[in-house]
Amino acid sequence: MSGGMFLIVQFLSACTGDEGAVVTAPIVAASVSPEIVAATWQVRVAKPEPRAPFEGRQSWVAWYETRRPDALAAFASESDPLGLARAHTEYAAIYRQSALLAANAILQVYGADIQPSDPAETAYLLGVSGVLLKRPEYAERLGQSGTSAVLEVVRRDGLWKAWAAAPVGFPDEPAGTASVQGRAGELPVGGFAPMDLALVGEPGVVSAGDPGDLYALARWHEARAREADPASAAVIDRFLNPFRLPVEARVPDSEAVASDTWLFMSAYTSDADMLFSSLVAQGNLPGAEALAGKSAYAAIATGCTATGKVDVDCVIEQAARLGTAIEAAMAIQNGGAADGFHRPFSNYARAGALRAVDLYARARGEDEASGILRINAYDRNIDNAIDPVFILFLAAWDAGNRNTTRATELVHQNLRQVPGLELARAPLDALHVRLSRNAAPGVPTH
Repeated sequence: MSGGMFLIVQFLSACTGDEGAVVTAPIVAASVSPEIVAATWQVRVAKPEPRAPFEGRQSWVAWYETRRPDALAAFASESDPLGLARAHTEYAAIYRQSALLAANAILQVYGADIQPSDPAETAYLLGVSGVLLKRPEYAERLGQSGTSAVLEVVRRDGLWKAWAAAPVGFPDEPAGTASVQGRAGELPVGGFAPMDLALVGEPGVVSAGDPGDLYALARWHEARAREADPASAAVIDRFLNPFRLPVEARVPDSEAVASDTWLFMSAYTSDADMLFSSLVAQGNLPGAEALAGKSAYAAIATGCTATGKVDVDCVIEQAARLGTAIEAAMAIQNGGAADGFHRPFSNYARAGALRAVDLYARARGEDEASGILRINAYDRNIDNAIDPVFILFLAAWDAGNRNTTRATELVHQNLRQVPGLELARAPLDALHVRLSRNAAPGVPTH
């Protein structure tokens, strides 16, 4: 290994079993051309020159180790506006999925499984959740908590009702949430905690998290990303489109190209991959499919839909072959020898391809295929490829499907990474307790 080897390699000792192996020819996935493989960020950074902007940077070391708060602070200390924009954009996506998680849990526990003893203020929580999820039958609950003894709920209830009814659409910030204080390069702290709400007709309180607070945090991080690098506005929109809440419009793509700062150690192997997922999120499937000559993920999606439906086994195989092809191409760029960081970096493609085609299948109405691919993506979301955006995305899906066990585990994994995530954990815990009680009547629950 050369003396100038990437600093991150120091942290890959568990993944270097193939180091020094000689590769003479790349193995290319049937759906993906060699040209597409050669254009991936993984293959580019196999050479020293494109790797230089990331080498020796504490920000990227922290990113590799999935220490996102440390990476955010390091980007600020390194005066890296692009890195800072990317980190804040990721947090904007994380908090959107956290808000989705909380809203899904609230609709389940206080909507589908409503109990007479539920706090009266859950009407407000249902209303906010209904607004965010575009569920008017729940959004109409806003205004029903105006006589609550909890003055903060009264304030928020009135403001959210006015905000949701704004005839010209939503203002920049939901006025009913707590105020977000902080500056770029920092994570806001304080002011975001669950509320204790009294039960009706029996002693005790429940801890209630407001998804509106999580949405406010998402909007705050998005604003900091735009401030950090105004020139990245179009890329920020492209990145966020797959993770926006149902109430939000997906922003149509404009001419923009995501640089390697946006792609490095991401779930996308290229800008075309990011564009593919953005177009899918917008419902523009023809536009997404037309990228098959540029995007590895579009190539896999279209190549594995030859029968008219998404072939899950084909997608899983092609995602694995893409990872192998990228590793082989990286080795060739390195003079024919595999290096310690090749396998870990190719893992991003193995998981990312499954994630992208999952969204594609869901947009086509193939929910079963989507779910299978999502679980397989989670199985490959390991080690360096662990992505907190995807983890909260999966947890939100689980909450909507009443799968509280895995969702709870995923939330607990990210409590230190995501300040304020307790706001999502509170309704999820309430749902877990309620489901446990209903499944086993008479068995004590704690």
